[in-house]
Amino acid sequence: MSSKKNQKHKPHEPKTKSETTAFSIDKKLILKLSLVIALVAFFLYSNTLKHQFVLDDYSVIKENQMTKQGTAALKDIFSNSYREGYGNNENNLYRPLTKAMFAIEWQLSPNNPHFHHLINVLMYSLVCVLLFIVLLRYTKINIYILFITALIFAAHPIHTEVVANIKSRDEISSMLFLLLSLLCIHKHLSSNKILMLVGTLGCFFLALLSKESAIVYVALAPLFIYFFTETTLKNNIKVTASLAVAAILYMMLHMKIIGGIGIDNIPVIDNSLLYTTNVIEQKATAIYILGKYFLLMVFPHPLSCDYSFNTIPIVSLGNIGFLLALAFHVFLLYFAIKKIKEKHFLSFCILFYLGSMALASNIFMLIGTHLAERLLFFPSVAFCLAAIYFLCKLFKIDLFDSSKINSLFKANTTLLAVVGIVLLLYSIKTYSRNKDWKSDTYLFGHDIETVPNSAHMLFYYANNLANKDSLAAVKSPAEKEKRLSTAQKSITKALQLYELFPDAHNVAGRIYYEQKNFDASFKSYSRAMEMNPGKGMYHNNAGTCLFSVGKFEEAAKAFEKATQIDKYDADAQCNLGSAYGAMGEAYKNKNDMANASKMFSIAIDHFKKATQIDPNYKSAYQFIGITYKNIGDSINGDIWLQKAAKIK
Repeated sequence: MSSKKNQKHKPHEPKTKSETTAFSIDKKLILKLSLVIALVAFFLYSNTLKHQFVLDDYSVIKENQMTKQGTAALKDIFSNSYREGYGNNENNLYRPLTKAMFAIEWQLSPNNPHFHHLINVLMYSLVCVLLFIVLLRYTKINIYILFITALIFAAHPIHTEVVANIKSRDEISSMLFLLLSLLCIHKHLSSNKILMLVGTLGCFFLALLSKESAIVYVALAPLFIYFFTETTLKNNIKVTASLAVAAILYMMLHMKIIGGIGIDNIPVIDNSLLYTTNVIEQKATAIYILGKYFLLMVFPHPLSCDYSFNTIPIVSLGNIGFLLALAFHVFLLYFAIKKIKEKHFLSFCILFYLGSMALASNIFMLIGTHLAERLLFFPSVAFCLAAIYFLCKLFKIDLFDSSKINSLFKANTTLLAVVGIVLLLYSIKTYSRNKDWKSDTYLFGHDIETVPNSAHMLFYYANNLANKDSLAAVKSPAEKEKRLSTAQKSITKALQLYELFPDAHNVAGRIYYEQKNFDASFKSYSRAMEMNPGKGMYHNNAGTCLFSVGKFEEAAKAFEKATQIDKYDADAQCNLGSAYGAMGEAYKNKNDMANASKMFSIAIDHFKKATQIDPNYKSAYQFIGITYKNIGDSINGDIWLQKAAKIK
C-alpha cells in the first residue's frame, strides 16, 4: 500500500485546472438563476390568472363538444382535426396534444378558464427556464449574460398573445418540447447514448403534435450543432436525418387524419395577401410584413390580437416599406452566409431567425394569416440573443468570458442601467397589455382603436356587443338598443371594407333579429349561406328567423340542414325539437292529437340528442319535461324537469 503522507497540498497552493469546478455547470447557481427567471415570468403574467375565455378559446375549448368530453374523448382527439367538435370549422389543422391537454384540464376543472390560464403561465415559466438552460449548455456564454437574455425573453411584450390567450398553448407546448429535444441532442452528442437520440426524436414528435410549425426544427437543430458543438459533420447529418424521418412520419400521420398538408381555401379576411392574384404583389407584401414583424420585436407597441384585412395594404415593388424590408433581410442573409464558416454568433442568430420565420413569412407558402404576434414566439429567441450581443459589444464585454464573474456587472453599471430600463419598459408593457386580454369585451374594445380598419376586428367587436350573453347583461331596453346600434355601425363598416365576409353577414342577421326585423335578418343569413352553404350555423340562424314568424315547417328544414352539416350543434338539435314541438302545439289546438303526439315524440328525440351532445344543456332538459307533460306523461315530465333543475 503506498503512503499518502506527502501528498497534501501546501497552504494556499492553487488547484490544478482539472480540479476547478467549471462555472458553466455550477448547479446551485443555475438553480438560483432559474428560479428567478421562473418567478419573473410567472409574476409578469400573474394578472392573467383571473381572465376569461377569449377569441379561439371558444372553438377549441369552451364551445368544443369534443374537448368538453374530457378524458373520454382522448382517442377521438388524436384521430380528428384540431377544431373537430365545434361546428364545421376548417379541417386542416392537426394539434392533438394541445387539445388533449385542454380536455384533461376540462375534466379536472370544467368550464374554468382560470385553471387553463394557470397552466399557460406555469408552462411559459418553464419554457423561459429551459431556454436559459439550453443556451447555457450550447453557447457557453457567460451565465449572467444568458440570465439577462432569458429575462428579456420572459418580459418581451410580443409574447402576451401566446400566454394570455389559452388557445396559444400550442405555441408554448411546441417550444417546450423543442427545447427538451435540444437538451437531448446535447446529451446524445456528448455521451453517444442512443436513448438520448430516441428522446430527441420523441420530444420533436410531441412538438409537432402540439403545432405543425415545429417542423422548421429540422433546419434549426443542425444550426445549434454546427455553431456550438465540436461534433463531426457526420454526426450532425445523422441527427438531422433522424429528425427529418420523424417529420416525414408526422406528415404521413397528418395526411392520414386530415387528408392533406397545408391549408386550403384560406379566406381573404384572414390573409389579405389573397386579395390579389398577382404573385409578385403577394411576395412583395409578404416581405413588407417581415419588416413589420421585426419592428414589432424592436418596439412592441401598439399590439393587437388581429392584423387582418384591411390593416396592411397590398404593396408593389416600388413601395418604400417593401424596399427597406427587402434590403434589410438581404443584408442579414448576406452577413450570415459570409460569417458562417467562422461560426460567428450573429450568423447563428440571423439564420435561426430567418429559419424560424420561414413558414410564417408567407413567402414559400401561404398560411392562415399574414401577420400574428404569436408567430414571433420562437423567432424572438434569436432577437433576444442578438440584442444582448450588441449590448455587450457596446459596453466592450466578452460574451464568452467567465473569468471575471464577480466583477463583471460591478464594472459595468451602465450596462445594468440599460438592461434594467429595457426590462422595466418591457415588463410594464407586458403587464399592461395582459389586462386587455381579460375578456372579449375588453380585448375587442381596446384593439378596435388600434386597428380601426380591420374588417375582422370590426366583426369581433360587433359580434361581442350583440351576442346573447352580452345582451342578457344589459339592464334597460334603451341600453340594449344603444349596444345594437353600435354593433350595427361596426358590422356595416366591416362589410363596406369586405362584402364577401359570410361571418359578418351572419352577425348582421343577428343584430337585425334582436331588433325584431326578421325580414332583414333572414336576408343577411341567406347571404351568408349563399357564400358558405356548408356552415351549419347559418342554416340554424336562418331557421330561428323562420320560427319567429311562425313558419315552423320551413324552420324545421333549416334546422335539419344545420344538424346534418354539424353533428355537434346542440343548439340546432334543440331548435329542431322546438320546431316539431310548435307543430305539435298547432295540431293539439286543432284537436288532432294523433299528429300532435307524433310531432311531440319527434321533438323529444331531438331534445334528447341535444342533451347527448351537451349534457349540461339545461333548456333541452326543460323542453323534454314540458313536452312529456304535453302528451300527458307527467311522470317523465317531472323526471326531466328535475334533471334540468340540478344543472346550474
